[in-house]
Amino acid sequence: MLFSDFFHPECDPVEPHDAPNHVVFSCMQWKNPSLGVMPQAAKQRFAIMYSDPSNPLNPYVTAALERAYILGAMSAVKLIAVHEDSLYLFLDSGVSSATFQEIESLWIQVMCMSQVRLTVDFANVNEVYSGRSDYFFWQDAKEILESYALGVEQYDLASLDGFSDLPSIDEHVWEYLSQRDSSQPGSIQVCPVGVPNIANMMGHSNYFMTLNYIQPHLPRKRDA
Repeated sequence: MLFSDFFHPECDPVEPHDAPNHVVFSCMQWKNPSLGVMPQAAKQRFAIMYSDPSNPLNPYVTAALERAYILGAMSAVKLIAVHEDSLYLFLDSGVSSATFQEIESLWIQVMCMSQVRLTVDFANVNEVYSGRSDYFFWQDAKEILESYALGVEQYDLASLDGFSDLPSIDEHVWEYLSQRDSSQPGSIQVCPVGVPNIANMMGHSNYFMTLNYIQPHLPRKRDA
């Protein structure tokens, strides 16, 4: 399967003998299914169905998905059925009619940028769950949708570092931020757990320069 700079496989491709093959991808996402910008990045999982295991995603389809992601048209997508140069997109149940028109407009841009003629059809996942879908493999689509936690999900910030054993990250951080030195108004006490992480992000080999970012020296008053 072709690699993408934006999408990362969550598992090995599943190739059942009596159903279409599929694989689950994930990516970082800043928009919710209604295309609204979220206050913090989240993780999106979506599945791709395909029929040819030797060529699951041709370069044109991969490029189309990457363009859609860059344009912000992927956040509502839970499942994509690929049939050669035809895409069938199953969208989140919370997508409104107004949001659908915006998503459709973005995908039209994607199709116009493709070097081959791509066709895109849209459906709501509720159509699959209710059995009212006109998609030929709707039962397989339903099984995939029910087998994985697809969609946009907030990251668990506590599990990204050693904070998972703490009762509350907010309480821990504000405890340090509230410890101000009365002799130096405006100074902020540094959270010792966070300093090494900030040093790594800044590219410093030690923590001394990092303190200048999060605890800058206040300018001295000029002598009268």
